Amino acid sequence: MKRIGWLLCILYSSSAFSAGEVEIPLLAETTHLQSAISRVLEFDENGKATLGQDPCNRVDLSDMKVATADTQLSVDMAVAATTGVRVFGTCRGLTPWQGRLALKLTPQVTASGLAIEFVPAAIELSRPDSSPGILSKPVQLIADALVLPRMKRVKIDLAGPLNELDGLIEQLLGPNSTQGIEQSLVQRTHIARLQTEEDGVRAWLAFQVRASEPSVEKPEPVLDVNEVAQWQTLEDEFDGFLTTIISTLAESTNSHDLRMELLAILLDARYAIAEALTVDNPESDPVRDLFLTTWERLRPLMNELEGLETPGLEVDYRLAAFIAGGDALLALDALGPEYGLEITRDGLRRLARLLLAGTAPPTFTPLPLEVDEEFRDLFGFDTGKKSISPSTELSQHIIDSFGLLGGWLLPAAYAATMSPAEALKGLVPQRDNLNDYLDLVASLLQEQSSTWLAQNKKMPDRLADRLDPLVRATAWKESCWRQFAGSSKDPQVLRSAVGAVGMMQINGRVWRKVYDLDRLVDEVDYNVNAGIDILTHYMIDYAIRRGEHEQPGGDDNLIKASYAAYNGGPGQLARYRRDDTPARLKSIDNTFWSYYTSFNSGQLPDVSTCYVVGN
Repeated sequence: MKRIGWLLCILYSSSAFSAGEVEIPLLAETTHLQSAISRVLEFDENGKATLGQDPCNRVDLSDMKVATADTQLSVDMAVAATTGVRVFGTCRGLTPWQGRLALKLTPQVTASGLAIEFVPAAIELSRPDSSPGILSKPVQLIADALVLPRMKRVKIDLAGPLNELDGLIEQLLGPNSTQGIEQSLVQRTHIARLQTEEDGVRAWLAFQVRASEPSVEKPEPVLDVNEVAQWQTLEDEFDGFLTTIISTLAESTNSHDLRMELLAILLDARYAIAEALTVDNPESDPVRDLFLTTWERLRPLMNELEGLETPGLEVDYRLAAFIAGGDALLALDALGPEYGLEITRDGLRRLARLLLAGTAPPTFTPLPLEVDEEFRDLFGFDTGKKSISPSTELSQHIIDSFGLLGGWLLPAAYAATMSPAEALKGLVPQRDNLNDYLDLVASLLQEQSSTWLAQNKKMPDRLADRLDPLVRATAWKESCWRQFAGSSKDPQVLRSAVGAVGMMQINGRVWRKVYDLDRLVDEVDYNVNAGIDILTHYMIDYAIRRGEHEQPGGDDNLIKASYAAYNGGPGQLARYRRDDTPARLKSIDNTFWSYYTSFNSGQLPDVSTCYVVGN
């Protein structure tokens, strides 16, 4: 319902349209407008400009301020005007006139419909003491002669972005949508109207498309092997597209909160893609659905970015054009299926080029699978971090602590010969080794939790004791503490239907570029350490930051929220307390919480929930 309301805002924000006609907004912010004015007035990097070739009659400008006022732009700047005559090679005249220059600019659409021009009104001059001064009239003449003609050249040319936008629409609608139309799509796209707002001038871009000829719909056949492969490639393409876009937007801001919200969108989309790959439904269009839901979440964040300094994205209105491109696809989809919108690989690349220009890759596939340290650093994951074995003193402390838990005492034989991770390599739990196996895993989980706390200072002190039971409960719920399954002679890494692997069930599709996908499979300690990273990331960067502990339930909520996000993605963070959470997910969360309370009290959950026990 929320998405429908937003679409209606787009589609019905102006007067009634003809069939297939759409209006979408593009904002030219005041910062962009000030840059355009600075260029025509030839301001330097220090924010100063000198107009006039004659040193005796010139205007020095500085301290420019641009703001909106009603339906106009207000431009105000400091001015020092010199007027005089040259006598024997020297300027003779009175002291330069000091004051401020102000004028109003009225935005209007050019005749081509592809640009915004600004019509200047008369210049007003003022002095600090409000007196006209003896040079006011000569200065007025100089300002009118030197400033006004330049201000008439201020223009926001949108021909380039509109041309790219037209190509995108044409690409995604296919050839049938323009059949029989005399004008090309480029000619039909134009600036329909302007609206002056507090943040700048909003241009409403209008275009019209034609519906495809009606046809008798036939049931879609089941996808064959090649078609399934092509579909998965398109989902990979969307993953690569979104990863590139999210990374570019995150690099343009230093806001930690914005970066975390951008990452949440990416992770949720990857979770959805992993799930979609397991569904064989020829009537569904997962890429289209993913695009629409992702754009709905991404749009407000880009609105925030528009109000900030975004180095690299302000050139040629790239961010504004990219937003307009996504809005166009959203609006076209709202027109109905008869307009034939289809998200394609080429369409995604065209949309990316609106933002990335010449840096857009020719293809987003195949997806890079190696660890990307820059990506990790961008989103706050410690770069170059390795799973470090604890010191001898820490190992002995861990062993001694298990003595307090009775049956969890680490067998001395294992402690003397190898680490728990080494002992667990390729080990499949069987009835005859189950007790020793569980002892080894318990040791490994505490070892990794203690090591993480020793290496990181992010966790609030009051929550440090909660990490170990959180990790234990998560591993028990996700894998029954198993890295491997199958027979002892041929152990296979535990792998879920959606591709999550190992003891912590980490999905390589979701966490590619962050973790080494081979090590997640081969090294149980690396798998556990990655799981701890993810759990603490969700707790610190999402649950705490969003104030889940401020809800009824206090710090217990942080445990519940962290696991909910771990299990289903950042979008599931608050599902444990929502009334509309599906029963299946409520059951998962309730089972996890029962495991957590057991571990937190020093007890192992009922082993029969995971293993066959007894004779």
